[in-house]
Amino acid sequence: MLRRSSALLIAGGLALCSPAWAGKAKESKAAPVVEAAPAAPVTPGAPDQKTHDTVFADYDSQIASGQKARAADALVAIVADPLKTPFFGEAYAKLGDLLVDLDLPYAATLAWRQAFLVAADWDAEAVGRRVPKSIETADKVGDLAVLQGPFSKNVGIARTEDVRGQMGYYAAREAFRQGSYGLSLGLLKLVKQGDPLYAKAKMLEGIVLNAQSKPDTALTSFEAAAKAAGKANDADSARFGEMLKLNTGRSYYASGNYPRAIQAFASVSRGSEFWPEAQFERAWSHFRIDDVNSTLGLLMSLDTPFFKTWYYPEADLLRIYSMFLICKFPQANIEIDSFREKYGKLNDSLKAWNGHTPEENFDAARKYRATGDAGDVPAMFWRPYATEEKFGDSIKAVASATDELKRLKNVSANPFSEWARTAVTARRDELIQAEGSRIRDRLAAQQEQMQGMLNDSQIFTIDIMSMKTKLYEQAAAAGKMPDVARTAERDDRVKRHYVQWPYEGEAWADEVGYYKVETTPECPASLRQTVQPK
Repeated sequence: MLRRSSALLIAGGLALCSPAWAGKAKESKAAPVVEAAPAAPVTPGAPDQKTHDTVFADYDSQIASGQKARAADALVAIVADPLKTPFFGEAYAKLGDLLVDLDLPYAATLAWRQAFLVAADWDAEAVGRRVPKSIETADKVGDLAVLQGPFSKNVGIARTEDVRGQMGYYAAREAFRQGSYGLSLGLLKLVKQGDPLYAKAKMLEGIVLNAQSKPDTALTSFEAAAKAAGKANDADSARFGEMLKLNTGRSYYASGNYPRAIQAFASVSRGSEFWPEAQFERAWSHFRIDDVNSTLGLLMSLDTPFFKTWYYPEADLLRIYSMFLICKFPQANIEIDSFREKYGKLNDSLKAWNGHTPEENFDAARKYRATGDAGDVPAMFWRPYATEEKFGDSIKAVASATDELKRLKNVSANPFSEWARTAVTARRDELIQAEGSRIRDRLAAQQEQMQGMLNDSQIFTIDIMSMKTKLYEQAAAAGKMPDVARTAERDDRVKRHYVQWPYEGEAWADEVGYYKVETTPECPASLRQTVQPK
């Protein structure tokens, strides 16, 4: 009823032999014999050099004359000819180079993507050299995700350790997205200590290990990530550090070490975007050690107007259950009625939105991120997309694709421009469809979850009635109401230089996160319950 949510191919290029030569001899002397260098072994199935030169003759000619657009046309002609399949990898790689020069970075990224997918033994080295530039360009247009799949399928084209580490990290992200946790961990081993991506790789490793229910091992990875991240003070590093604290707390929680989980969650900065989530998860940690007062104090922050656009139905259920455990039955019933009223309306709103297309979901979430306008759906359901990095990258990528397609309208009808238009349009539509579908599925899951919680709230009412019945039965048998279980009374002293005000219903921004609740359990000793850790 009540739950806790959280979540090789390695081959060289074709070697060329310099032709044998001999100096011109005088008639009186024999010419010295100069042996030709031994020919490098040819990879089985590799095309010969003469065929290669013939296939790329038009491209080489156009490059020599400085005609980049026509050279790109020549490459498009190669990849359109099934008889020239062995040369597709090199052709796509060179096409990407030219498209960058022609100020078409998105199309260039998609060309390199194809090169990575079809690279063969004999052109692997040449194609692999494009990996760093492809990552830089994909990051510029906001679509690093488009390279993750090809990297995961052909990571062996990397010939140096740093490039192999880059490919391994992004390939591991793709493997994790597909649920291939073992493969993801294996790919992350390619990222060596000292690599710029090492801290991110160790963070991802910890997340994967948590997904495999190995929180103790994950803590080691998070510790390594924190050490590798260093003391940089830029915004990205600060955000990484806060995310690391949150994930560390989750690992401690999953391992049952609730005090350390509390410590980690409490270390998340109050100004961090992850702070409300840390407060909620910290409340769960206090609940697991039967510290109901601290649980209720932390949950008070999430019930203030400052978080009205956050989706925390479980926080409300946790508050109800906490009241139930200390026999605050009247207050628990009030909370149950409030929960049904609030989330019943929200549930109806989600049901009414159900049926919208992925494109409509994408546009609605994008509009909320840009303007804060939630439209017909409560803002709490769009709010995650206001800060989510993945959705932000998708918006940037769609904008980059749209801008590039506008510029392509000004390009004459060259074969390469038609290829670029088709490729960029297809990728833009694919992104909108994928993100819109993800949003649609998440909304549907939230609606289903909410309906389940509304049903569960009925069970709380039954539990309260059952507890009351037991209480009255004991009173009837004893001739009086049972005495409330005695608890230790301690003075709540205010620290020096601090001032304390009683809570009178108002909520101030500078008080959020500092609420303290003192509730004396009203349960007789015979009915006192404790939390059963799961």
